[in-house]
Amino acid sequence: MKPRIALSTKILLLAFANFLLLGLVGLGFAWFQFGLEFNSRLIGPARERVISTARQMALDLGDTPVEGRDQLMRRYADTYRVAFYVFAQQGGEQVAGPAIKLPEAVIEEMHKPPPPAERPPGRRGRGRGDEPEDRGPGRRALGPERPPPIFEASSSNPPLYWVGVGIPLREPGGEGQRPGVVLMTAPSFVGTPLFFDYKPWLAVTVALVAVFLLCWLPFIRSLTRAVTAISKVTEHIAEGRFEQHLPEVRRDELGLLAGSINRMAGRLAGFVTGQKRFLGDIAHELCAPIARIQFALGILEHKTEPGTVDDLQDEVNHMSGLVAELLSFSKAGMQQAGKPLKAVDAAEVVSQAVAREAAAVEVSTEQGLRVMADQESLVRAVSNLIRNAVRYAGDAGPISITVRREKDEVVIAVSDAGPGLPEEEIDRVFTPFYRLENSRNRTSGGVGLGLAIVRNSIEACKGTVRCRNRVPSGLEVEIRLQAAY
Repeated sequence: MKPRIALSTKILLLAFANFLLLGLVGLGFAWFQFGLEFNSRLIGPARERVISTARQMALDLGDTPVEGRDQLMRRYADTYRVAFYVFAQQGGEQVAGPAIKLPEAVIEEMHKPPPPAERPPGRRGRGRGDEPEDRGPGRRALGPERPPPIFEASSSNPPLYWVGVGIPLREPGGEGQRPGVVLMTAPSFVGTPLFFDYKPWLAVTVALVAVFLLCWLPFIRSLTRAVTAISKVTEHIAEGRFEQHLPEVRRDELGLLAGSINRMAGRLAGFVTGQKRFLGDIAHELCAPIARIQFALGILEHKTEPGTVDDLQDEVNHMSGLVAELLSFSKAGMQQAGKPLKAVDAAEVVSQAVAREAAAVEVSTEQGLRVMADQESLVRAVSNLIRNAVRYAGDAGPISITVRREKDEVVIAVSDAGPGLPEEEIDRVFTPFYRLENSRNRTSGGVGLGLAIVRNSIEACKGTVRCRNRVPSGLEVEIRLQAAY
């Protein structure tokens, strides 16, 4: 079952959240440390661009006749993609630009006195329209070397963003000056290059993200790769493939975990191998006394009346069958690290299994498919599946075997039309001695080793076996083996 959100995605999201939080904290610190105003959107280069543009406009207005000022405003508007208006501060007379009725918020900002820090040193009580000091003959008087008054405002109908900058107005050919205001307006603050240039911010953001990824991606990749390897190996261990091992190259907690899993797999392999060897030894030791009992029963049957020892003979035969299955189960399990695998024709294996069981089976195979397997183990597994299908679903409908290729694997599927299994029991049917009927009576089936032998045989071939219920009824057992080239 795949997780809803991958571990790498969770770590990346957490790291990005941490990155953004640190950025906000740093921005807030810089804002307070350097005295930036939260109510101003114009910061740094944008503020300088606006002031520089207003100053240049003041110079151009002084050199432009009255009838040419509107054309000057249009040229500025085309250059900066912002609407420009020039007003005299005293009286609110419009000096240049298209005729417009100013919103109340803008008019109110125009007539506010500048903050004390913006007033010229040594002069008090003067407003935004303070006249610039004289610079001497032959030089343009553009005011003292201090930032001109600047304000921001917003209007709602229509929604516009306004910026006003105080400038000195000089009449063409005249020597006098009067205070004025250049108004710049645009529908959006962010979409206006004069107010907000996103390119430096974008470049800084890309650089920070690149540094962030260079720092975090190797760590995240290393972590998720280790977790994925641990997940795959533990899945193999859960399937009984204890030969899988994890590399113990890390020097952190994941490295310690890998070592612990390797030791656990080794001990489990020893326990399981010991158990199977124990079962095999017991089954082998029981074969001799059972054979002697059967021989003695044969002699006894000739000396007594017919039918006297029939029940005893049935019990001994049942015991003999159980011991034979125990030997087969133990043998299949002990072969996992035994015989080397070789290329085997899948269609031939199926034909041998069907002939061995002498059952009516519908076979559909793709010719020429070869798998890496031990032929004896694979024939035993398919035979057991056919026998199991005949025993539990032989009267319900046809039993079919299909052999097909899926990518790098060959799939052998044995299907029947029987009642199937309860969904909660599907993962348990390959457990040794497991039976769906708790009574374990002789008429309801075997001793519960048939599918366990199948699993051991397929694992000896480095393959996997699973089963699922069919729709509307029936059971399908699927064997997957590595294709041979």
